[in-house]
Amino acid sequence: MNRTFSAPHTTYTGRKLHGQVVQELGRRVVGGQYPADKVLPNEELLCQELAVSRTALREAVKVLAAKGLLEARPRIGTRVRTKDQWNLLDPDILAWRCATGVDADFLRHLTELREIIEPSAAALAATSRSPEQLESIAQALRTMETASTIAQWVQADLEFHTAVLKATNNPLLMPLAAIIGSALESLLGVTARTSDNFKQALPDHQKVFDAIRLQEPQNALHRMAGMLSDTRSLIRATIQPET
Repeated sequence: MNRTFSAPHTTYTGRKLHGQVVQELGRRVVGGQYPADKVLPNEELLCQELAVSRTALREAVKVLAAKGLLEARPRIGTRVRTKDQWNLLDPDILAWRCATGVDADFLRHLTELREIIEPSAAALAATSRSPEQLESIAQALRTMETASTIAQWVQADLEFHTAVLKATNNPLLMPLAAIIGSALESLLGVTARTSDNFKQALPDHQKVFDAIRLQEPQNALHRMAGMLSDTRSLIRATIQPET
């Protein structure tokens, strides 16, 4: 079902104008208000609608073009690219995807990405983590234990997985913490809300932490892989419930 978007005449002002226009146009493209392979409304109409100058609009289009969302064509206009051309690992695109609603394919692909990255990251964290990084993982675990609402649990769960990625101390993996973190909240929210007890995964998180604390990389890898496998099964049951 197509989402319905409102088009308020929002006035963007101040130093953050450029970023605000990028955010608004990005949400519209990712959310489907502007369909793939179609041309955006002309500059004059968009400038009036957003209450911005042509310069601000063109700069925003350049940013979104760099992310793979748009393509400016002389004498034709600005065309929306198809999804296979988007930079889907861009944190902004992931955030816009979450903000405009996630679907079964998105959740499946995100889970597959996590299963590729996070078990090996947990193994690396077991041998590379500093005492301070271990404490960050422990603090997230304690917050999960004391969470009284789903919202608190989701935030703490996000902090746990991000802390594990950061504990790898691998500069090439560090950006993945932000990339995964920008979308992980939607995934965790779905899995938590499908559980009778949203804390049911706490023992599994404890086992991952213990393996990292004891510097047991293979154990950390298997514990994280098992936890994510359970998450995948839970999501599958949610997306395709038994009849």
